[in-house]
Amino acid sequence: MAKGVVIKLRGWKMAVVKASLKLFGGDTIVVRCSANCHIHLMSEKSSAANEQTNILSVQNRASAYLAVPYSGIWNVLIDSHSQSLEHSISYVAA
Repeated sequence: MAKGVVIKLRGWKMAVVKASLKLFGGDTIVVRCSANCHIHLMSEKSSAANEQTNILSVQNRASAYLAVPYSGIWNVLIDSHSQSLEHSISYVAA
């Protein structure tokens, strides 16, 4: 389930949406927004101290198709300057 919040930074209001999904390598995340936004796909960092987070991003786009490189928990983060952002997040199984 996606959660949305509005953040105010130095006079700018920004809509932020976050969703966590369990995905398999080869799946494709499909994100569509009503306005241009920044779309990020981030791997969930485990408790292992030496593990790094992988991030795939697109900027100033209303839609994106992001390929999941490996299985695990992935966070989809959408940020936009639109205060009334409409969005959909779906995936296509490998």
